[in-house]
Formats: sequence, C-alpha cells, structure tokens
Amino acid sequence: MTILTISCGDLANMVANLAMSKIVFALYPKALVTGISGPMEMFQAAEQLLRLQKLSIPPSIVQTVSLEAGWVEGVGGLKVMADLTVDQCDHPDFIFIPPLWGNPLPTIRTQQGLAQWIREMHQAGATVIATGTGVCLLAECGLLNGKPATTHWFFFDRFRKLYPEVELNVHKFITYQDGIYCAGSINALTDLVIFLIKQHYGTKVSGIVEQHFSHEINRTFDAQFFSGEGQLHHDEDIIRAQDWINGRWNQEVVLSEWARAIDMPVRTFNRRFLKATGMTPIEYLQAMRIRMAMDILRDSNLNVTEVSELSGYRDSGYFTRLFKKISGVSPAEYRKIVRSKLFMAE
Repeated sequence: MTILTISCGDLANMVANLAMSKIVFALYPKALVTGISGPMEMFQAAEQLLRLQKLSIPPSIVQTVSLEAGWVEGVGGLKVMADLTVDQCDHPDFIFIPPLWGNPLPTIRTQQGLAQWIREMHQAGATVIATGTGVCLLAECGLLNGKPATTHWFFFDRFRKLYPEVELNVHKFITYQDGIYCAGSINALTDLVIFLIKQHYGTKVSGIVEQHFSHEINRTFDAQFFSGEGQLHHDEDIIRAQDWINGRWNQEVVLSEWARAIDMPVRTFNRRFLKATGMTPIEYLQAMRIRMAMDILRDSNLNVTEVSELSGYRDSGYFTRLFKKISGVSPAEYRKIVRSKLFMAE
C-alpha cells in the first residue's frame, strides 16, 4: 500500500495554485479519445490522492467542450458527450486539444469557431496543451506564429509547408512558449501531464501518479523539454550547462568544473541555474541520476548497490535515502511496482 505524506513545501505549492482548477478538453470528430481520457484519469487520480489526506482543497472542475451540444464521435466510433458548448464555457485554466487520426485538415477546418474560442481563452490567461496533429488547430488560427511547436513526426513535412510562420522543432517531443504546450505524441502528453501535476499538486503526488500511469513507457523525460528536468526556461547558458551534464550524469562532478564549462563563476552559475530551472545544480543532478536509476531498476536485475554505483553513488545507503526522498518509495519498492505494472501491461 502506498502512503502519501504531503510536505509543507508541496502543500504551499498546492495552495498557491488552487485558482488553477478548471480543466477543459476540446472535442471534435476523429479525435483520438486517449488524448482526452488519459490526462483526465491522471488529474482525477492526483485529486483522489489529496482527498486521501483529508486536505481541504476544492476539487478541480473537469469538463468537455465542443462547438455543438451532444455526442462527438472520435476514432473507432467511440463517442464522448460534450458537457458544454464554447458559448457556455468561460475562464478555463487548462485547455487540452487532442490529436486526430489520419489527415487532420478536413476536421480542423470545420472547427474555426473552436479555434477562435481557444484564442480568446488563451488571451484571457488559459494554458493550452495541444497534442500530435491537434497542434494544427492552433497553427490554423495563427496562435503559434513566431512560436516553437512540434507535432506528430509523420506530419512534419506537411506542417512545415502549411505553417511557415511557426517555428517547428522536429528534435523535441514537447515545446513551450507563452502558455502554449505542444506534445508530439500521446506518450509525450503523458510526460507533460506528469510535469503539470508536479507543478500544481507537488512532487509526492506526481510521483505516485507516475508510478501508476507511466512505467510501461520508455520515458526520456530529460530530452523532451527544452529544459529537461526542472521548469521550462529559455536561458541559453543554462541550457548549455544542462547539455554538458547530460553526458556526465553518472560521473564524479565538481561544481566549479561544471560552471567553468560554460565560462561562468560558481556563484553566478548557482543563481542563474536556480532561477532558470527552479532547482539548484546539485538538485538537478540528483533528479537526473534518480531518473536514470529508475530505468535501470525497471530494465535490469542488478541489486541496489550495483544500481547505486551505476547512478554515480558509491554509498548505497545515501542513494536509497535520496531515491525515497525524490520518488516517495525505496528502490526495492519501486522495482516491485514497475515489474507489476509491466506484467499487467502485457
């Protein structure tokens, strides 16, 4: 049984984000319903974990919205009922745009009213998350002009020709600027939802949700965002620092050497890194090492001492304490959860 303990820091983080509680999923024909049901279940799981702690936190409002009232038929004949029309829905905090199956353009071009509503809600402060070819809906209405974006790899060439004003990034699974996230696939969307849950519900909650939803996916979280671990940012020097450590994560790292790699004094490096990522350099390195350790635990039969050494820690006791601090469970418990999840997935 997993026991959730909310730290003071995580509780303060949740309280600070209580206003961000209205989550809306856009509906239109030929949408992949997994782009709706997956995130919806993950957010609901996060809130159930909070209720188990008997915290006095109001539940989020989760709704579906479309141009017209009634059922909307997605891929495979699956139908989803729209809770609201765009005329009835105002002031959402998050708007999720699902991917489409096949050529998205015939559907996208019938959804101009939905696109205009999304534009208006974004201007009013809503965060928009589009996945796969659903990104085309944002590009069609000009919301991505001059901004980075990604989409499903199969649609890269056509997207680039259709929307030359958009800065298509074919090397990242997730992009972000000005309150707009683009995810290239359902797997990338799962990673992104975990990231959002961490931001708004805290590390412990996101860790447990991840254990139940993400372990069967071969995740490369550090390569998905421009920033890797930590918050999104656009500090080019710190991005260079992150790139430098990505190839040395399991080696002995001296902070002064890391700072020198980007020609920056240690004190300035610490300050800039914290400001850009929300983590100190050491915290960032620890998070990266634990992430890699999770993959090793999942994919190998190495014992904890061996995993510790491969992850850059000679003291397995320290490694175990750090692993539990970051993930909420011990390495052995994590492996048991992962193996169970993988077995059930098969």
